[in-house]
Amino acid sequence: MALTYFEWTNDLKTGVAMIDAHHRELVEAVNDLAGAINRGEGRGAIQRLLAFLKYYAEWHFEKEEACAHQAQCPLAETNCQAHRQFLTLLKDFQSAYRQSPDDESLAIRLHESLANWLVSHIMKIDKKIGEYLNAQSPSIS
Repeated sequence: MALTYFEWTNDLKTGVAMIDAHHRELVEAVNDLAGAINRGEGRGAIQRLLAFLKYYAEWHFEKEEACAHQAQCPLAETNCQAHRQFLTLLKDFQSAYRQSPDDESLAIRLHESLANWLVSHIMKIDKKIGEYLNAQSPSIS
């Protein structure tokens, strides 16, 4: 079963350059995992991705949350809650990896979870935050 790559489209753009750049970086990481899985190297890619995600989540979430709070965006707290859910998901995968580092199916589940979370989060929350931020300060995009 070959995984398809995640395509960055205009539908995923928030209109905030910094946030979009961060999201594109995450899409690239998800696609790197898909490529590794397709080459039969998913197990080896999990550790790298989990390390990246830990750094990425701390860095990106801090920047995005600060931006939303500073602009007094009404979705700021909803965004924080979604980020906490992602961090819980990440911890669950880290734990599963420590227990079974050779489980190829873990790589597939991680890819699927990340792709689903990313699209859902961007479409339901981040796009609305982007709209709000651009309405407050059009120069932000």
